[in-house]
Amino acid sequence: MTATRKIAAVSFAAMALLLAGCASGGNAEGTAAKAEKQAEAPAAEQTKQEACTDVQTALQELSSLSSVDSSDPAAALAALKEASGTVTETAAKVGHPEVKAAADQAAVALDEYVVYLDGMVADPANADISAMSEHITSLQESVTELGTVCAS
Repeated sequence: MTATRKIAAVSFAAMALLLAGCASGGNAEGTAAKAEKQAEAPAAEQTKQEACTDVQTALQELSSLSSVDSSDPAAALAALKEASGTVTETAAKVGHPEVKAAADQAAVALDEYVVYLDGMVADPANADISAMSEHITSLQESVTELGTVCAS
């Protein structure tokens, strides 16, 4: 296994484990009708529960990345970038102020992790492996905060 593949496998596995339970927190009803209704509702009228459900639905896309083949780092990174985009778009639409702050933090932490992984995959010889734990911790803390906000 090449260095790039080892780095990618560890990075994606860590992220998948981190997020495995996050998307299922709270009351994620997940029906298509409810999701469609929420997408149409103005963000300013969004309840805390609706905002949390929207964000949890976006995070579910991340938890599904655990099935991505990490032996193809470019494909795994592309899937992560797409999921990160979904989280960022969802966070931008959140109308509940408390959930919005936590969702924005999670989106930023995820985006920073994606940028970091992108650099690792592009140049594994110069990858700063020690920074991985900082990014994972930041992402974990922001997702935990979001879960705490949604649970209260």
